[in-house]
Amino acid sequence: MAAADATNIRQSELQGRLVIDIETTEELGQLTHFLVDVKNHQLEGFICRSGLLGRERTPVMWVQVESIGQDSILVRQNGGVITERFDEALILEKQAVWTDAGNNIGTLVDYCFNLQTGAVTQYLFTAPGWQGLTDGLYTFQPEAVVSAGKKRVMARQMDLENAPQFVPGVPDRLAGAFQQDFDQTRQDMQKVVNSTQEVAEQVQQQTQKLAEQARSQFGQVFGNVKRRGKKLRSQVNDRVADVAANLQDPKSKNRGISGTTIDVDSEAVWPEEDEDRTRADADH
Repeated sequence: MAAADATNIRQSELQGRLVIDIETTEELGQLTHFLVDVKNHQLEGFICRSGLLGRERTPVMWVQVESIGQDSILVRQNGGVITERFDEALILEKQAVWTDAGNNIGTLVDYCFNLQTGAVTQYLFTAPGWQGLTDGLYTFQPEAVVSAGKKRVMARQMDLENAPQFVPGVPDRLAGAFQQDFDQTRQDMQKVVNSTQEVAEQVQQQTQKLAEQARSQFGQVFGNVKRRGKKLRSQVNDRVADVAANLQDPKSKNRGISGTTIDVDSEAVWPEEDEDRTRADADH
């Protein structure tokens, strides 16, 4: 028998699945329930129903199953003979689960089996009463079964006392959902914090960059102003030094007057002066 995925599956997942004869392509109906050999914990087959209100009942043995797909179960019905084990197999549904110590601990609600072999791998049950609606599903292995009938499944006390949880109950699911929501919220908050830190770091880096550019530009401008001021002070100092030197040395004034100068000799006689002397000598 071929399967889409060779693994364990809950029998409840296949209930209502369409059953088709691979040779005739005719629909045999929809799977309603499996038949289990409770002594060997093995599927012997299943029943599918068709027609008005499901009145037509067709038995299919496990050995006739060709493949189990997502949409249908393909079987080869031709030549199949119903065996004694098939007739003796039980429909496991809603049996009370009891311990071999005489305690009613719950109700059988489902079981898992291997898609390749049809072997039952674990039984699932709930606690009795309202507790069963909130506590979730528990499981026990086929080896724990002492006996089984149409109304009850008897299992070892020690195995049922320590039965592991298969599906969490309502409180556990609520706690898990709350924890999941809390973890998701914490992750979202951490993402926001990280994003804020990244933005702050980017702003800080940009601010530092702008500050460095401003300091660089200010340094250039200040350097230019400083050089120009130094040059201007040097020019002013030179002019002041020249003026001070002119005030301390009067002769520098003549050197500072431009044009043609005339040298005058103190012993030289001017023509008018010589004529006056001649006239005075004649009068004497």
